[in-house]
Amino acid sequence: MDTILKSWGFARLLRLFLGLYFGISAIVEKDYIVLAFAGVLLYQAIANTGCGFRPGSDSCTIEPPKSDRKIKF
Repeated sequence: MDTILKSWGFARLLRLFLGLYFGISAIVEKDYIVLAFAGVLLYQAIANTGCGFRPGSDSCTIEPPKSDRKIKF
């Protein structure tokens, strides 16, 4: 619950607005593929997930595998 109520920045508000806009238009037009996309955006806005606009965000970093093997050419 704490994640939902804090740190509402520009990217999170943009995801919420776009998710609501696409969701309402998808319901009116009965376009279920767009409704699924709107659901993803709304989930990202509510759960504060996804990567993108925040500089320094570590939610998208990929750690290289830890291996002792040497690569020979």
